[in-house]
Amino acid sequence: MSPILFLLLTICMIQVISVILVSIIYRKHVQSMHGMILSMTLGMMTGLLFGTLLGLHLNGDLFTSTVISMLIGFSIGFLAGLPFSLFTVIEGSVSGIMGGMMGAMLGEMIPMSNPDAMIKLMFFFTFMILLLVSYLIETSIISKKLNLPILVSNHPYLYIIVITVIFFLIKDISIIGIENEHNHNSF
Repeated sequence: MSPILFLLLTICMIQVISVILVSIIYRKHVQSMHGMILSMTLGMMTGLLFGTLLGLHLNGDLFTSTVISMLIGFSIGFLAGLPFSLFTVIEGSVSGIMGGMMGAMLGEMIPMSNPDAMIKLMFFFTFMILLLVSYLIETSIISKKLNLPILVSNHPYLYIIVITVIFFLIKDISIIGIENEHNHNSF
């Protein structure tokens, strides 16, 4: 795994874990609708992201990439919905399963000549959606007059600028096992 890909996955998982931890700590102060949105969004976006990456990495083995990405999406959706109710657990789990299936199919269908663009777009969409979910949870907690130590709402432009700079600086994200096998000579 390339260092850039590892860095992006680490940033993404730190965002997911921090949102889940904040929702666990302040679960009594988060509205139930916000909890449902949180579990569905985390399950779907992680399923899509990891499904796309696994579909690219395991190109040609759609079954394995689909099953693994469905398990990842299911697990994250389940954990994100657990602090709230059985309803949010079900919604998050089903969204994670669906995101894992769609991500694996997307990763399988991407042309192998240029997978970097789709990987960058998936990370960009995931980061931005996770920032929006973080903001939603924070505003739900702040409306109850509680204090949070770290706020996305205090520095939203900083996060957007950092993510945009990372998006434009990343070039040639390599995934293990991708070889350019589609080079055909046209004689």
